[in-house]
Amino acid sequence: MVRDSIIRPSREKFNKVKKRFAHEQLNRTILLFLIVMLPIIAIDLAGRQEIIPIPDAIVKILEWIIVILVSFGGATLFIRLTINLIAGKFEGIGQPEERILFSKLYILLVYVLATVIVFLHIGIGIQNVALFLGLTATGFAFAIRDVVLSYIIWFILLTKKPFKIGDYINVAGEEGQVKHIGMFYVLIDPSPDTYADYTKVPNKVFLEKPIHNYGSYKFLSTFDLYLKSVPTDMIDRLERIRDKGSTLKGADATFYLNSDSDGVKITVEFKTAYEDRNILRDRLMTMMLQELGENA
Repeated sequence: MVRDSIIRPSREKFNKVKKRFAHEQLNRTILLFLIVMLPIIAIDLAGRQEIIPIPDAIVKILEWIIVILVSFGGATLFIRLTINLIAGKFEGIGQPEERILFSKLYILLVYVLATVIVFLHIGIGIQNVALFLGLTATGFAFAIRDVVLSYIIWFILLTKKPFKIGDYINVAGEEGQVKHIGMFYVLIDPSPDTYADYTKVPNKVFLEKPIHNYGSYKFLSTFDLYLKSVPTDMIDRLERIRDKGSTLKGADATFYLNSDSDGVKITVEFKTAYEDRNILRDRLMTMMLQELGENA
């Protein structure tokens, strides 16, 4: 009860700060919009009322500028006011990656509608608008192939889910926890407990390289310990190693004899959390060396 009374005010304070920040951002956007719009509207009205002589071509251009600014400014304002509401509708649905995708698609839809409104107001028909958008999209795609490819791969990562935020993965030699799936990069943190170090892996790498997903909890690790010589009591020593391994906290290890072209070895498989794998591996290795002595 006491703990709830402590947490609740802190949460309320955080929400107030968050709302205030959102309002400040919104007010800044509106102020910038008015600063740009008002002089243009004033010049346009002065030209229409013949207060100052302005050529008709300039008046027409000013009218187009006003339509463009109002359409895209209104779209931006609409997105700012509704994006949190839309994101809240999907709060309990799907994974964080899916909610990110829905938010981006919503923003894209609003701006496409604003673009269509601009074209229609200028006097371009629906067919011409569709043709223009198609040609523009095609030319734009050829001009920035790498950017478009990153968008496509980002979409694939969010929909096909080879990994999720919070999973531990290994790709192209980079290993760590997935912290963020962006449009151009995936942020991988090899040490999630600290925030100073992380790796940004370009999205196209995930299309070209195999992805090893360890999951978000315990995953299987393995290592080999080669023997210099095989002792006569190898079976007894292996049983003692297994007994000691079972006493290690969180080890869940399996030991068995194996061999390859390099010689006889003991293969160890164990399940552990990502951040504990090196510590547990060292403990298992130390225990085995103590038991095997000069034979290892």
